Amino acid sequence: MRRLTVVFAGLLITGLLCSSESYASQTASEHDAQALASSPQWLTTKVYIEGEPDTDVKASYPGVVGISMWDPQRNRYEFFYTDTGRSKHADGGGGYFLVTGDKKTHILVPDVGPTRTIVRRLEKLDGSEFTYSREVPRDMVSTNPPVRIYVVHAPYTGPIKTVMSN
Repeated sequence: MRRLTVVFAGLLITGLLCSSESYASQTASEHDAQALASSPQWLTTKVYIEGEPDTDVKASYPGVVGISMWDPQRNRYEFFYTDTGRSKHADGGGGYFLVTGDKKTHILVPDVGPTRTIVRRLEKLDGSEFTYSREVPRDMVSTNPPVRIYVVHAPYTGPIKTVMSN
């Protein structure tokens, strides 16, 4: 027992005398979930396949295109159609989200629908751009091989005003 007490005392003294500087890598400050609040609405401006950033394929991936709203205070999101502003919530386009502690992963948990979670890699997030990537079947056809798509958003300044359902 005495030996254990001496070991713990030694560890305590060592901890107090050593620097408390962290050697962990710092995350990029540009990935800030609060940046989602920098605009009340975000618009999908481009969708491209990995390795083909100059080719916009939005027409092949209509399910990821739209206007989105993010509430970092409540961790709520909702998606809307760009032509009407109608909510996609009833079709799984609304729910909770979180950004992981390393600020590299963006996870959606829809309120309704067959999909329970959607995991996306956070590529860029600041006040002027929100870009994520994820693997999906090519052209969103379930029998096609998977590809990584990049979905780029910018703050929306158009005429459609949306309001979150929840």
